Amino acid sequence: MFKKVSEFALVALAGLFSVAPALAQNSTIDSERSTASLYLASSKDPSHNLNVGVARTSGMVKLNSGDSAAPDFDFTIYPADKKLSLANSAAGSDEEKSDYTVIAFKSRRVVPLTADTYRVSGNLTLIYVQRVASYDPSERYSGPTFGPAVTSSQTQQATFEFRRATPSGNSADAEWIASSTISAEDFPQLLTAVASTVWPVFVADEQCTTPSNVGGEDFSGPACTGQRIETAARNDLRCDAPATVGEDFSGEVCAQAAPSIITEDQAQTLSAKHRHQNTDANHLVANEVQIRLDLLTTGSDSAVSAASGQ
Repeated sequence: MFKKVSEFALVALAGLFSVAPALAQNSTIDSERSTASLYLASSKDPSHNLNVGVARTSGMVKLNSGDSAAPDFDFTIYPADKKLSLANSAAGSDEEKSDYTVIAFKSRRVVPLTADTYRVSGNLTLIYVQRVASYDPSERYSGPTFGPAVTSSQTQQATFEFRRATPSGNSADAEWIASSTISAEDFPQLLTAVASTVWPVFVADEQCTTPSNVGGEDFSGPACTGQRIETAARNDLRCDAPATVGEDFSGEVCAQAAPSIITEDQAQTLSAKHRHQNTDANHLVANEVQIRLDLLTTGSDSAVSAASGQ
């Protein structure tokens, strides 16, 4: 009898420990330094791609207190000239006259691969904001008139592979490198939005100050400093200096070394132009979007979560 009571007590005690609260750290993704590089690529040659833009990234990384616990990732990718929340970015403003794209990811399942590498699956949400322009070709025409923003939203499953580039541990200050390839067959709207968006130049740690001569004739706006993050150089061009360099030398001569990347719409236009069904052999049709992340996290907010014990 005593043995049965002891066994029952041990089971009950274990159950209490399994639901005991666990301390988690919500580490903030530094949007001033964290980037998302967006590529158009072809499954025929994944190594041959075109970096169409570098975007800003913000969000949270939740680190559990146990070293073996996998982190959760929640981030948003948006144009570098915007510093708005996802909701505000989707809503747009009356002054906004350009189309833009916002991409959000929420992790649902994390599988550890090594001590610092994780396969993270979750929901990838695309929000594409378009400004509808109307034209009135009258004598008093002064340019297009933009109406209310039209926002479309789609969500699909996506998988990223995250690697912690800094030493392992529960420190909130870390660098995470991640990548994902999303097929246009699975998410056609994503390729269209990424290809059609004009991604502004990303400036890391940008600081702007207003000069003292505000109002003067030579005032040209605030003076800004920071590091420009350029898009990766095209890998379909080979540039060489000419064999002879004379007074008329104007720089290296560049030639296409591999087929260039075009979208499916561009391929159809070329096919119609040349009156044949197959796309020119000098072009690879982009049917994938590659996303490469470099996330720098800092600070932490302690949060209590219940351990499942599973």
